[in-house]
Amino acid sequence: MPPRAKRIALTLSGALTAACVIMSAGAGPVEARASHQTAPAGITSVPLAQSEADMQKVVDWWTPDRLKHANSYVPRTAATSTATASPQATGTASASATPAASRSTGALTSGTGTTTTSLEGSIPPKTAAKVVKSKNVSLPPTVGKVFFRKGDAEYWCSASSVHSKYGNVVATAGHCAYDVKNEKPVQYWVFIPSYADGATPYGIYVGHTLHLNEKYAATGDFDYDYAFVTVHNGYRWDVDKDAKGQVKKDARGQPVYKTVDTGRLENRVGGQGFAWNRGFTIAAYAFGYPAGQQPNGTRPYTGRTLESCATKATSKIATPKWELDQGVLFRGCAFTAGASGGPWLIKYDNTRRIGYLNGVTSLTYNLDGDGLNDAISSPLFNTATYLVYSYAARQKTD
Repeated sequence: MPPRAKRIALTLSGALTAACVIMSAGAGPVEARASHQTAPAGITSVPLAQSEADMQKVVDWWTPDRLKHANSYVPRTAATSTATASPQATGTASASATPAASRSTGALTSGTGTTTTSLEGSIPPKTAAKVVKSKNVSLPPTVGKVFFRKGDAEYWCSASSVHSKYGNVVATAGHCAYDVKNEKPVQYWVFIPSYADGATPYGIYVGHTLHLNEKYAATGDFDYDYAFVTVHNGYRWDVDKDAKGQVKKDARGQPVYKTVDTGRLENRVGGQGFAWNRGFTIAAYAFGYPAGQQPNGTRPYTGRTLESCATKATSKIATPKWELDQGVLFRGCAFTAGASGGPWLIKYDNTRRIGYLNGVTSLTYNLDGDGLNDAISSPLFNTATYLVYSYAARQKTD
């Protein structure tokens, strides 16, 4: 491993703890296969749970009881100071935000350094035929929680369904799906859209294949801290009943559950559109499930429900500690641990609850040093991002 890659990898070994909410520790999981699949230059594709046997192991792990426990835990992430900034804890207090042009022009490079034409583009969203009624119609049903294991601990992040050919792609942060230090994906990765206080109204979706920019996979460079995961058809847990309609019980007298197929992800919740090369200055909404402490130890969020922030204009930021040179800064958002991977949506329609994905929460900041987070950032979604997304969007699963 190159020296720079080793340096960032070692840094990230502590970053993931702060970036995603830690839930519990226990017996080590079955290791996910780490062999990389053949993909175009600049893209790293890694298997998650592709076979029926691997998928069943994930289903068996995330039982109704385990998911219920995951919702009621107390975060164990420690408050950090601006001097020891880490993802989803704090950023660097000396980071400066410099306004930039609203649109990128000229040429960009892919993850391999290949020059590509920099054209502004967008893929339209797709709405679901029917969604479960919500008390707050402005919250998109596409957004949910990602649960996974790394080593002997469980974590969560945020994520969103994004439109694709086969209706099976989830967008999140790279550090919410890949362990840079150990050069392999996290284990038992699932996505639960519209997660609310333990409920799984649209089902649970097991990760099939993880698609990353190869620079993030190799070095953990936060300019590429995004991931697109193809998922299997979803399922939900239903209480099993006998021929008389009575709830079945196990030897301990607890209800017996069965899985019921819920179909394709996009058919259930729709998929956000995708936009790239929109520059550093945009109006956007950010969504996620923050739960961790603020730098001063206070805990304003519970992680049980979806939260949102809005801004009329983002700006540019660079954070050398995380190798972030082309970051997009979203001021005025106090998100904490657990919000990583949540979508940034532009041209968002509150009625249809659909917009265009143009970023994901990657880092949080306490810019004024008062002990409270006051900003979040995303990698710039450019041509390199589009190449990873478009490849994932063409991959068929179930």
